[in-house]
Amino acid sequence: MEPIEPMYLEQLQKGEGNRQIVCFPYLGGHSQSFQPLVRELPGVEMWAFTSPGHGLNTQAPLEHMQQLVELYTSQLMNVIRPGSVLFGHSLGGISAYFVAHRLFQEVPDVARTLRIVLSACNTPVECGMQNYDRMSDDQLIDQLFSYEGLPQDLMNEKELLYYFLPVIRADFRMLESAATLEYQPLSLPVLYLWGERDRTVSLQSALKWGRYFHTPMKLQTIREGSHMFMMHQPSMVAHYLTSFMTPDV
Repeated sequence: MEPIEPMYLEQLQKGEGNRQIVCFPYLGGHSQSFQPLVRELPGVEMWAFTSPGHGLNTQAPLEHMQQLVELYTSQLMNVIRPGSVLFGHSLGGISAYFVAHRLFQEVPDVARTLRIVLSACNTPVECGMQNYDRMSDDQLIDQLFSYEGLPQDLMNEKELLYYFLPVIRADFRMLESAATLEYQPLSLPVLYLWGERDRTVSLQSALKWGRYFHTPMKLQTIREGSHMFMMHQPSMVAHYLTSFMTPDV
């Protein structure tokens, strides 16, 4: 029997028009992490990534952003549509940005029509200054809890978190490695979603993303939003995604 090819890019919902969103997961996330958002976006074609070692994928996790960008780009080539929105939350925002770079190299005519939504992510340069790799296991777990995306009950189940720690640590290395990638500012419509209670990404840090684009960046504040507002306020995120999408043609 032939081995089953791992699935890295999954269609979460078929669309009724030409609107398409491609979702890039946050640290520890995978394609199914976007299901709450899918329910808020009826009629929109939606795709989402699962990187090695995440979700049901049992491969060894990647540890460098360049590897992830190459994998994601190769998977997107037969899926991406003109006018598509690349949406990335936290770690996913950085990977979405660099995938957009690669698409300009591979399919420039399509890439010029894209839109990008960055959500709750520090710039690559700032991620490179965090020294995540020097943190102990307990410090890394505390960092994870500071994102306010995990149930507090897990604080008493650290043994379970230690089981997932190799994947978590690989994702933090991925964040740090983003600072090593070269880039040129992109000329794409860009929306940044920032949670006003985000203790990981300050407003000043969010605004620094303006240096990564030639086009003006629109910043939208998510009222009462913590770092993982995508999980807690999917209807609000869907509202801003809908208003930013290219209308059906």
